[in-house]
Amino acid sequence: MITRELSDEVKQTFQIVALIATVLVVGIHYKSDMPDGPHVATSTWNELSQEFFLGGVARVAVPLFAFATGLFYFLSDDGSITTYRNKLRQRCRTVLVPFLITGSIAMLFWTSMRLLQHKPLELTGGQYVSTWLLHPPAEQLWFLRDLMVLVVVAPLIRLLCSQPLSRNAFISAVAIAWLLNWQFTPVVMGWHVLYLETLLFFSLGCVASAHTSLLERAARMTTPTLLALSFAWLLLVVVRVSLRPDFDIWYTSQCGAIDLLLHQMSIVVGCVAVFAISSRLRFAFLQQLSGASFFVYLVHEFPLRAIVGRVAEQGVEPSLSCWIVAPVVIVGCFAAAVVLCRLCPSMFAVITGGRAPALTLPRLASKRMTPC
Repeated sequence: MITRELSDEVKQTFQIVALIATVLVVGIHYKSDMPDGPHVATSTWNELSQEFFLGGVARVAVPLFAFATGLFYFLSDDGSITTYRNKLRQRCRTVLVPFLITGSIAMLFWTSMRLLQHKPLELTGGQYVSTWLLHPPAEQLWFLRDLMVLVVVAPLIRLLCSQPLSRNAFISAVAIAWLLNWQFTPVVMGWHVLYLETLLFFSLGCVASAHTSLLERAARMTTPTLLALSFAWLLLVVVRVSLRPDFDIWYTSQCGAIDLLLHQMSIVVGCVAVFAISSRLRFAFLQQLSGASFFVYLVHEFPLRAIVGRVAEQGVEPSLSCWIVAPVVIVGCFAAAVVLCRLCPSMFAVITGGRAPALTLPRLASKRMTPC
């Protein structure tokens, strides 16, 4: 197998990227308020602050995950059927099994709550199984389902990106569709078969696997350049929030042409900025802790969010809850990962597909970018 290596510096940078992206994803899912209308004047500072951080800055998380997944997949891909079969088998263990375990827990909790509250399930047997396998109530799992689809079609992406002409045409077409938020794949059980953002950045990871020198240069970006890039990123988010504070494109089109373009451009600039920032945060403790990121990604949503939400209602203003609840959940989930990995390493390895915080279990530590 032909393997193209990255420097240790870049590998360590991606570990920090995983950690940061996971924290951002948790923040997104615990967002507790948003502007009610398209005008800044009618929005509160709390609404605008959450929209800036969680509706703008944090939106680089999924593209970073998808890019890293594509990069590490194609770095060790030689295009052979044997390699493809091995990678498919490996992703079943590292992605599909965690998807099924987490989805099963979420479905079991949802079913139990409906029965305890004497509410009908309102699902036929076939619908129940379809929901469990294709759209369980843990919303973060959509990305893992996308990853499995991407792994299946990876040979086609590799073929399209193998020649300059086809690569440029393919990437340009997908990028334009993404900029316009044209989700052209069909919806199955409430989720697109493949969300365009994951396809684009996974494919860009494929392209980057043949141009790793660009990643090396980005990791060594000068401080003035990084500051200018970060300023441009945050400015793009500020302008977009100012133009359309109630912006939303998640299975809707609550946006205009200009604010959509600003949002998408802020993601592109932000991804580069976060990568360069991560290169400066390559502390040993954070690198080791990054192995717990996938566990946090799996467990932070339903049913945990439902339980935490009920508890928070007792003493926290609902619209302000994210500022308190999100940090508590982040710290609690990482702490739980460390404890569970130490007490039940085998079970932890099965749930997370072999990923573990290196500071507690070095032999299970993985260099893979979460959650690929």
